[in-house]
Amino acid sequence: MIYREAVLGAVLAAGAIFSGCHSSPSINQVAADTKTQFQRQLNQDYADKHGTVQNVSIVQTAAPKYEGEATVAAFNQTFSVPLVVTSDGKTTLVIADTQKLSAGFDTALQRNLAILNGKYSDYIVSSDFFEMMPASLKEAKVDFVTRLNVASPIESDADYFFGSGCKAHECGENEAAWAIDKTTGKGTAVIMKNEPANAEMSADLYFRVYGINDGEFPRPLLEWAEQKGMTKMNVSFDTPAYQAPQR
Repeated sequence: MIYREAVLGAVLAAGAIFSGCHSSPSINQVAADTKTQFQRQLNQDYADKHGTVQNVSIVQTAAPKYEGEATVAAFNQTFSVPLVVTSDGKTTLVIADTQKLSAGFDTALQRNLAILNGKYSDYIVSSDFFEMMPASLKEAKVDFVTRLNVASPIESDADYFFGSGCKAHECGENEAAWAIDKTTGKGTAVIMKNEPANAEMSADLYFRVYGINDGEFPRPLLEWAEQKGMTKMNVSFDTPAYQAPQR
């Protein structure tokens, strides 16, 4: 079985020549090496998808060749990806069907995001969905969560899911909003505080943006922030622009 897709694998150990100078590895060893290697590739090439290789099943075709599939978990869904593996027990090379891998991620994302329909904005703080927010927002989770105590229904357009809310009895002063890109699953958030960011700021309202730099605002989030009073004088942006959530 030959795939035209790019090779996702890389060698696990030094050396690129498969040698016949030792006995063939066991199926369990090759499966374990394949799982480790494929996970490394997902972490490197699909970090924003947060995929986890749950299981690898392979059979030997003709030494040192193997074929099988990996079960990948992402966005609270699972899907299978065909694999072609070459291994002599010291060096393992993994080739994945990247077309099916990308399609699996896309389908998993859409099925997961569909859960947001009909929910209120504070649903984003549930563990499964908060993982889609920028990693740096975790440090400000308490501020974020308390500003969604009074939550609006989640809104949806062709490109984004959008949610907003405010701190109980402090609407207009302490609020928060978020957006998730329906295509990529990338999350962005804004925390609005009724306090200056530092002694040099005269504005009472202060906006902290997580997950983007200036000029990259998701449209519904930008409209919300500007309506609430965000200007160039009372906003700061997260750096770096986006950090993949930590599993």
